[in-house]
Amino acid sequence: MNPTRPCSSCDHPVPADAAFCPACGVPSASPVLSDTLIGVSRASSTTAPSYEVAPERLRAALGPNYELGRLIGRGGYAEVFAVRDLRLKRELALKVLRPDLILTETLAARFRREAEAVAVLHHPNIVPVYDVGEADGILWLLMPLVHGETVKSLLARERRLPVAEVRRILLEASEALQTAHEAGVVHRDIKPENLMIDGKTQRVLLMDFGIAKVMDSSIENSLTGTGVVIGTPQYMSPEQAMGKHAPDPRSDQYSLAVVGYQMLTGRVPFEGDNVREVMVKQLLEEPTPLSRLVADIPSSMSATIHQALRKESKLRFASMNAFARSLRGEMVAASEGGAVRRKSRFNIPTRRRPWLAAAAWVVILGGGVFAVQRAGLLPAAPAAPPETPVDRGSTAAPAAPAPARSAPPSRRPATPVVAAVDSTPIPPPIVPVATCESAYQAGDWSVAFALCSADSTNPVAQRNLGLLYSEGHGVARNDRLAALHLTFAADSTDVIAVMEMARRYEAGRGTPANEEKAARKYLTAAYLGVKEAYVILARRYEEGRGFDKSATEAVRWYTKAAEELGDAPSMTKLGVAYLNGRGIKKDEGTAVKWFNLAASKAEPEAEYQLAMMLLRGKGGMQQDIDAGKGWLKRAVDHGHEEAKKEWVKRGW
Repeated sequence: MNPTRPCSSCDHPVPADAAFCPACGVPSASPVLSDTLIGVSRASSTTAPSYEVAPERLRAALGPNYELGRLIGRGGYAEVFAVRDLRLKRELALKVLRPDLILTETLAARFRREAEAVAVLHHPNIVPVYDVGEADGILWLLMPLVHGETVKSLLARERRLPVAEVRRILLEASEALQTAHEAGVVHRDIKPENLMIDGKTQRVLLMDFGIAKVMDSSIENSLTGTGVVIGTPQYMSPEQAMGKHAPDPRSDQYSLAVVGYQMLTGRVPFEGDNVREVMVKQLLEEPTPLSRLVADIPSSMSATIHQALRKESKLRFASMNAFARSLRGEMVAASEGGAVRRKSRFNIPTRRRPWLAAAAWVVILGGGVFAVQRAGLLPAAPAAPPETPVDRGSTAAPAAPAPARSAPPSRRPATPVVAAVDSTPIPPPIVPVATCESAYQAGDWSVAFALCSADSTNPVAQRNLGLLYSEGHGVARNDRLAALHLTFAADSTDVIAVMEMARRYEAGRGTPANEEKAARKYLTAAYLGVKEAYVILARRYEEGRGFDKSATEAVRWYTKAAEELGDAPSMTKLGVAYLNGRGIKKDEGTAVKWFNLAASKAEPEAEYQLAMMLLRGKGGMQQDIDAGKGWLKRAVDHGHEEAKKEWVKRGW
């Protein structure tokens, strides 16, 4: 039976792990859970408690390999210290269970569970766990020390964030949560405090799985009692607020959507004077539409966040991946039962699939080379009647009589048998079974077309079919059918198909030209890791093609292209942006850095800009006529028109 304590307000028995009284809604005085879990900051009280671990005791528990630093934070059941790893020469964060808590096995199990849950998660947007230990009654774990700020502190300073930045934060957080959910971990406490923005890379980092639930865990019921509500009320899903059922991954989706709503509007969807009022609103009220509060929000983004805020979890997106796809502007619809599927006017209806299968058989039989069955690839020789022996010249192995059932073989060593000649016929070599992808990669176009046509629901097969139609390999070229099959594959996030459809929407090949659809496909490709799309997106944001013009977004994608691709024109664009303060804060010193990098790659515009800054003594550089003249001459030699005019103007 779970221990209880009387409520400080109504004396109702409160479970020891409860965040607030289930009878009156007043925050529990329990020291077990985080103050942030109940939306109350103890730091604001007049007598902030002091419950740090005694330094000498903690140093002894850590051992000689770590140097203990300062206390940098405290949560509901743990404190965080800065630590120096003396062996690997790195700065770490040490999370240690608060010593003022009664160290029960339940709390110890919860703490170990945090380490185990996070240790299996490997994702660039999740703060990892390096080590976990227990000594002298102290439980601790080691993590990297992240230098940056939480979304909470960012919102405290900025109040609202730009739409593009909100989308980026939500996308990176959703990728981290998808990884956690695939590993069977529900975070259960998504809120601005648990989303860190790395100060160097600006990468979003998901933190603190301290109250995460390992789905299907056999120890879960022993750790969290029925009816105990865990989480932060303003960010809780309705099912969390009710406390009746273990939340599934769509509970995290709801909480992340609340964070997105707050980042866009400067406020959470539901506010109240006390915990109980907030939770009633979570259960019964609908949030104010984002379109009324944020003038520049795209309708697709607003619809995505509101769908993730649906009261019934089955009406939300089926996964964080589906949520992310919708956030990128792709069409994602919730079908009955909460399953999510992509919709496209190019999707092949089920009633047409028999046609695809029939087409496959026609090509196969017409070619006279292979016969394709779902079981594999068989020789083209005529099939023999059942009573006719199989021709031993065939590639098929001779049929053997089924062995009679017998008792398991004896474990005694077999008697050695020596034979001078083995008269058993050598079986023919096994012929590998061809697949759609292997045939396509081998350039066996007719076979590839047949096999890919027979697999109408496989995105890779549909992509290959689209490319075959596009290139006229193994079938007559047909741009319309190419677009049809490629769209099917692109809707399933096949990255090659996504890029191909982006180009087709841009050029109007096989489908009407559509700059907005092209832009969305390029954006999807970029989020799928296609670096080639970075430069394309930057230019589109700069020119307002398919997107609203956004100097900020242009700078973001030029930065990715410059850093990850080493693209010299993108470096030059960044230099100009920093020089003029367009889309980013003006910084002539940073402009010089990017111009230098691009000029070293013989980029004419960068050579010209660097020359002019040297000639004028800009960007923190002293005026240097000789160096400026040298860079200007290089730009002239590379055909830069403005450089030629400047050269003539100066009489050189």
